[in-house]
Amino acid sequence: MAGDGTEELRTGLAVRGADGRRLGTLVGLEAGALVVERGFFWPQRFTISRSDVGVVKDGEVRLLGGAALRETHTGAPLSEPLHREEAAARETSGAGVREEGDDVRVPLAREDAYPLLRMRDVGAVRVRKVVRTELKQLTVEVRREELVVERLPVQPGAAGAPERTAGAFEEFEQVIPLWREDVEVVKRAAVYEEVHLKKAVERRTWTEEVPLRHEVARVEEEGEAQMVVDDTRPDPHSH
Repeated sequence: MAGDGTEELRTGLAVRGADGRRLGTLVGLEAGALVVERGFFWPQRFTISRSDVGVVKDGEVRLLGGAALRETHTGAPLSEPLHREEAAARETSGAGVREEGDDVRVPLAREDAYPLLRMRDVGAVRVRKVVRTELKQLTVEVRREELVVERLPVQPGAAGAPERTAGAFEEFEQVIPLWREDVEVVKRAAVYEEVHLKKAVERRTWTEEVPLRHEVARVEEEGEAQMVVDDTRPDPHSH
């Protein structure tokens, strides 16, 4: 099958290995070899022997299994068209720009914002009891005994006069107790009110405008270069 379809070889065809992996684009034909180029910003060229061509159809060149890839200038064999170390360096350079086959992928980033709730101490409320003294006026009626002495004249010859003279000229002493009411103030504690303490959660809406950045791709034509823009990108807000 090495010679099948070799007359159809022309530049611009895609070149794939036996496993279907794209190796690059056919950019030239030399004596007994195909010149293949891979990469966009960092192109690399290598050659493939015509004897390793399996079939050419559908705008692609399919290689046989075990096809040898060689450096264009030195002819040294290549295990891969692009070394892994070099590919990694190119992927990390240029703001993440990387190559996949003949395609160059430029990632566009944008910032997003979301609220993050954190609990923080805003203070404390201290509750304590304070003793205050107020003056209260108490009014109560109190009684006391007093000795009332009355002197009444006695007429001579009046009834009972002899009995009244009994004990005359004798000393006499009589003790009559007198009483009075005193006021004693007695104080006692009584609960007149209760204070209930509890926490309530207040809900309110927080709003703030946050500036967010995003990247856009600008492609400019220079000279006679022409481009076709496919702007069928998905809507990021469609989810």
